[in-house]
Amino acid sequence: MADDDIEIGESIEVSEIIDESGEVIGVVVDDVLVVTGEEGSVVEETVDVFDAEGNLVAEEDVVDVYDADGNLVAEAGEIIIQE
Repeated sequence: MADDDIEIGESIEVSEIIDESGEVIGVVVDDVLVVTGEEGSVVEETVDVFDAEGNLVAEEDVVDVYDADGNLVAEAGEIIIQE
């Protein structure tokens, strides 16, 4: 990788939440974004929970920063609950 090269990758996973009768009562969206460069990486993961009507119920956002050797050097997170 050249000194100024940056690689970006994203993965999104969607899972249905189903009640005991098989009805969909919500959805969980797990979105992971990775940005990697010569000096390290930043990983941001956002997990959103939606009810059956599409309203945001809860959200968690975590950002991890790694150095060039893969060591975790910083982490920040926030949980947001919608009412």
